[in-house]
Formats: sequence, C-alpha cells, structure tokens
Amino acid sequence: MSLEPPTLETLCAACEQQLQRFRLRGERDTASCDAILQRAVTHDDPAITALIQVSEPLVRRQYPLRQRDLIDDWVQDALLQITIKMRNRESPYVINSPPPKPFVAYRAYLKITGRNLAYDQIRAESGSFTVSIEQAQAESGDAIADPHSDIAELEKLLRFEWLLERIRKPVDREIFRLRFGLDLSSDETVEALRQQGWDVAKPQVFRSVERSIRYLGTLPDVRDLFEG
Repeated sequence: MSLEPPTLETLCAACEQQLQRFRLRGERDTASCDAILQRAVTHDDPAITALIQVSEPLVRRQYPLRQRDLIDDWVQDALLQITIKMRNRESPYVINSPPPKPFVAYRAYLKITGRNLAYDQIRAESGSFTVSIEQAQAESGDAIADPHSDIAELEKLLRFEWLLERIRKPVDREIFRLRFGLDLSSDETVEALRQQGWDVAKPQVFRSVERSIRYLGTLPDVRDLFEG
C-alpha cells in the first residue's frame, strides 16, 4: 500500500525544526525544506505560501543594516520578491542538480535578494543613485564618523562598487561581488552564478578571486584608497 505524501502543514513543521537544528547544532538535514521548495517551483500557490512562511525568519535574521525600524518593510519587500520569482513562468526559479542541496542554494538566493534590496534602500536614502564617495563623507562629517550608521554602510558600498568597476571580466566582477559584497560562501557563489546562467565550478571561483585581488593590487588608485 502506497503512503500518502506529507501535507504542506506537516512539511512546514518539519522544515522549521530542521532549520532550528541547523542553527543550534549545525545539522544539515533539509529534506522537508527541499520538498516544499520543489513544490513551490512548480508555481503551486499553497507551496509558495508555505515557502514564504519558513523563509520569513531566515530573511529577518539576515537584515544587513543597523537601522532596525526599517526591518519589517524590508522583510516584506524581500518576501514579495521571492513570491514573484516563484510565480514567474518566463524566468522561473530553477533548482539545479546538487551539490549544494536545493534549500541550501535557495538560502543563498534569499541572502542575495535581501542584500540587494538593502543596498537599494541606502542608495535611495542618500537622495541620488549617483552619489559619490565625497558626498557620502560630507553628509557624515567624516570618512566613517559613525561606524554604526547607514551612511557608513553607504560609503563602504560606494568604495566597493568603485573597486568592482575596475575588474575587467564580467564573470570575475560578478564573482567578486557575490563573495565580498554579499558575503556568500564559495558553494553559494557557484549556485548563484548557475541561477544567472554562468557555468562556473568552485575551483574557478578561487582562481577568479585570486586573479582579481592580484590585479586590483597593481592599480595605484586602489593602493591609494587603502593607504590613504
């Protein structure tokens, strides 16, 4: 006699327990979370709702800014982006063959989505998308007068984007952005690149990072940036 497949309610409860065990003890069983994700990518609305339910605390813990009064709006925006992606039939979220496991790769996607929204947010708060490093310093009164303010985060972002512009190859530039701008692991970077259509293996990520750091170190402007 065949067993009935588990309900979404059962999967959600099991997934939440698996995520808690991972957070507390490092256990890497994501079978129930994987099952929810696999249903959600088929554009199944109840499964998408379940995915959003288990994603909400993950997104909330990844809030990268220190201005805590904006967190609720940011979480809602991030989850809305995930919902739209799961329902998108022209450019759907794709589960690639592991490794990493489907939900591990999805968590990297969550992190990317949230970080990008946060960076857009601090850009918008500056009043201009073309704000310069000098403008950011003028607004703060010092280069990094308050390391806990979002203007300091904006200045760091502007410096990082300035570095990115000097990396010539698009794939190297994207790897550098994912590894150091979004703080993704090498495995998460590989999965994020797959989602964008790049077929890059983990050793290539290591070589790309080494190549970019070596190249940036040869540029006088880059040395002046860190020595000044």
